[in-house]
Amino acid sequence: MHDKPTNLPANLPATQPGGEPLKPFTQMVVERRATTNFLPDEVPEEILNAILQLGAQAPSGYNLQPWRFIVVRGEENRQRLQTVAYNQPKVGQAPVVIIALGMKEEWKETADEVFREGAARGAGSPDTVDQYKKGAIDFVSSMSQDMWVNRHTMIAFTTMMYAAEAYGFDTAPMEGFDAAGVKLEFNIPDEAEVVALLAIGRAQEPDKVYPGRFPLERIFFSERYGEAWESK
Repeated sequence: MHDKPTNLPANLPATQPGGEPLKPFTQMVVERRATTNFLPDEVPEEILNAILQLGAQAPSGYNLQPWRFIVVRGEENRQRLQTVAYNQPKVGQAPVVIIALGMKEEWKETADEVFREGAARGAGSPDTVDQYKKGAIDFVSSMSQDMWVNRHTMIAFTTMMYAAEAYGFDTAPMEGFDAAGVKLEFNIPDEAEVVALLAIGRAQEPDKVYPGRFPLERIFFSERYGEAWESK
């Protein structure tokens, strides 16, 4: 029996660029801050590719992957992006800025490919692909497409943000931009929802201070809304 084909990431860098170990998950979650200003230091190609590969592994409803991303690295292009992102300096400073897009129609065109590939790998039966695909398309189409693509694109977006942090780079997720301007400047199709921007690079010191968070009892409930969660 032959092994089923796979496109799982392989040979990802096992350390940060300087040889330091990757940040543990708990450390990167509690230490991450939204960087305000970036140094011009480049993100090595192998690290950037690893960040993108890990983002591509994010889960999505029915594995439909309704996201697309533009990786902006050229200085002139970053300056163009900055002009339609309310002139935030970090957009022009960061060596990498990713434009995250939610595609409201394209996923319907690729659904057949997704379900047939899944069935070929053992996730379902080839005999039921058409039935399963129709059920998925009908269900997802019943929702607000703006909401649905935002939900799923942000899962992949956050995966890339934490991947960058694990490799020792700083990030700034941004929702401050003129979506129409971004679409015009970067030839983005009408169907796309410009969801967010992610700047990646090295932070200029000082880093932001920890601003605090609500205690668990304020934001988590036990079994039903209003029933206090008691931390053990």
